Amino acid sequence: MVKHLLVTNDFPPKVGGIQNYLYELWRRLDPNSFVVVTTAHPNSDGFDAQQEFEIVRLPHKVLLPTAALARKIRQIAEDHQAAFIIWDPALPVGMLAPKVGIEYGVILHGAELTIPARLPVTSRRLLKIMSRARFIITAGQYPRAELERLFSKSKWELPEVFEIPPGVDPMRFEPLSKEIRGHYRKSLGISEDDFLVSSVSRLVPRKGMDTLVEAVSLLQDAHPELKVVIAGTGRDERRLEHLVKRKKASVRLMGRVAEEDLPSLLGASDGFAMLCRNRWAGLEQEGFGIVFLEASSCAVPVVAGYSGGSTEAVTHEQTGFVVYQPKSSRKAAEAISMLISNADLRTEMGRNGRRRALEEFSYDLLSEKLGKCLASIG
Repeated sequence: MVKHLLVTNDFPPKVGGIQNYLYELWRRLDPNSFVVVTTAHPNSDGFDAQQEFEIVRLPHKVLLPTAALARKIRQIAEDHQAAFIIWDPALPVGMLAPKVGIEYGVILHGAELTIPARLPVTSRRLLKIMSRARFIITAGQYPRAELERLFSKSKWELPEVFEIPPGVDPMRFEPLSKEIRGHYRKSLGISEDDFLVSSVSRLVPRKGMDTLVEAVSLLQDAHPELKVVIAGTGRDERRLEHLVKRKKASVRLMGRVAEEDLPSLLGASDGFAMLCRNRWAGLEQEGFGIVFLEASSCAVPVVAGYSGGSTEAVTHEQTGFVVYQPKSSRKAAEAISMLISNADLRTEMGRNGRRRALEEFSYDLLSEKLGKCLASIG
């Protein structure tokens, strides 16, 4: 297999869905087959020392498409005898791909293809970058559909596409024992008689936390046992705090949750909800929603808003509910109420979600698919 570089702005110990996606896929490959090139991070020394593969960190907060960076990456490739580069994402750093002079592939997550692909200048740049790629990896069905839409309106020929969706580590995200589940709920002040719904995301309007708060306010008279905890931080935090107070909703904003505590929060929940939605006439959408899979892997039924790739992460009426009017607090409340009222349904959805995580979205399986993709380069 040809040795390659993975050049990305998004890699741990930075926290986020893309960072997790790349790390979980690449750490399962032969550690001698690649080198990661990424940005500096204040906590990187300890993280990098634990990895079997090599990480080259450049002294940049963001890798931007400059001539100096192109020269640096070319030099790193020569030093490590790497004959192929995978660029993530296509914009902005992927704009260097044709200039470095080394055969390459591109990863697409979705956001690069919503606004940029609809603007004449950036769409031409994207088409030029991607048409010259050996292959394109799409992180799920949604970015693939957007990619095919873009090429269908152009004269450019679409390269080979490998669809590798985000996944989950089912050994990390697994159903909790009754003892561990009870202990974690107790630490949150949640009793076994309470119905705990968790949510985890950046607190931005697109994630629909305001809809979740409003749905809780509609339900709490009929279901006083309902308790909701929202983990995460972001620019919407203060607005949500005011909304919780105004609605007198049984919702707690608990701030950032440590990565090591996330499986416990999800596994201790009776349900998970994130009412993600489209914004700006569909230009801003949910790329996939890895956290839906993580909850499902813990055998927890989920409620998702209809946006972008969320319907790939959640199978409606099998692993949870997709709210097709995600801005409707009434529709969201109806879905949550169905989970509260039907223990058998929760159990079945949880079982289906766990099975799907194991059989379709395990990172062990997805990394094998990545390995076959990389084998195509020689």
